[in-house]
Amino acid sequence: MACVTFRAVSATRALAPRSKTSRAGRRAARGVRAAATDPATKISFPDTNSAGLTVLGAGCRVKRVAIIDVKIYALAMYVDADAARAQKGKGLLNGDYDKELAIELARDVDGKTFMEAMDESLGPRIREIATNMATAEDEDGNFMASVAEAAEKAEEAAVDSLDAMRDGFSSLKLKQGTKMTITWTSNGCAIAVAGAAKMEFESAEFAKALLDVYVGEGPVAPAAAQTFEKGLAAL
Repeated sequence: MACVTFRAVSATRALAPRSKTSRAGRRAARGVRAAATDPATKISFPDTNSAGLTVLGAGCRVKRVAIIDVKIYALAMYVDADAARAQKGKGLLNGDYDKELAIELARDVDGKTFMEAMDESLGPRIREIATNMATAEDEDGNFMASVAEAAEKAEEAAVDSLDAMRDGFSSLKLKQGTKMTITWTSNGCAIAVAGAAKMEFESAEFAKALLDVYVGEGPVAPAAAQTFEKGLAAL
């Protein structure tokens, strides 16, 4: 039988049991967000990025190939915490503050294949945004020709941006561990892939469609999107 020794504790000085608090627990107690880890790939992201944005959570982009779910990349969303906190009611999609999506490849993927998967989600969103703009009505319910014309030009700019993105990825060989970021600002968005030239896009419609791919209706990584929303609510 194991021997257990009990030490008497003075009534005037009760000793609380010493617990081994994890680093994450100590950081949480200080109000500091811990690094975010995707549970599927075990890939971790820092609590803040190089721009000082705060991580909301991490998840995984999974693509079904035949009958197998293949883990393509882990992703984490970063936001300007103060601005996001002040605009919680707008959500991630409509919040007017800086956002950045960090991506790390969980497997080798060539750029063309990456873009083919992106096209499936991004193309229809661009068309939907343009259609909603073109069919907007004034307060009396009248069709506005000027708005429809602007929507056509906006769609052309967004499609041009998609073509440029496709060209930028076409020759890339994305290896496991490759990191990239998608950054959204008030002027549009930019995509940076480690070891490749940075791609910048000034089309607001393209930027919104690309954000919608990850945090809008029917996102490409549903569990990740839910994690991002929970992280936003917890700010």
